[in-house]
Amino acid sequence: MRSWRLYGVDMDHGARPFSRKWVITSMVAFIGAELLIGGVVGEWLFGRVASINTSFLLQGLLNMAGFVVGGFVIGVASPGRRIAEPAVAGFATMALITVLAMFVPFRYMGYSGSGFVLAGLVAAALGGTGAYCGERLTGNVTAIGR
Repeated sequence: MRSWRLYGVDMDHGARPFSRKWVITSMVAFIGAELLIGGVVGEWLFGRVASINTSFLLQGLLNMAGFVVGGFVIGVASPGRRIAEPAVAGFATMALITVLAMFVPFRYMGYSGSGFVLAGLVAAALGGTGAYCGERLTGNVTAIGR
């Protein structure tokens, strides 16, 4: 396998320099996946859920699934390997959601700065995991540890 160096790091031929375009594309994919999952699965599930607590739990899980699905789509659709971009986009999407939430009457209950950082890190990890799985499916990466 032929390798080259970028910023002092050895990279194989599947790696690409960091791209802001793919960060923005990943953010759009995350939001689109969340809307699609929420519109299709959410409508089907929420009509059958009895308690409000279960409804909140399912909404959170569906939001998290949107990051994995969006990252997977980017992993499959992008040329070469793109894992860092969906991870950065996951954090940026959470920042965008937090900023937009300031303009609506609903406030996050107990949502502090550390909660924002934790939510951003979880979104980054989920987006990166989805991208890794997509890249693995296309053969751009091998299994971890190999």
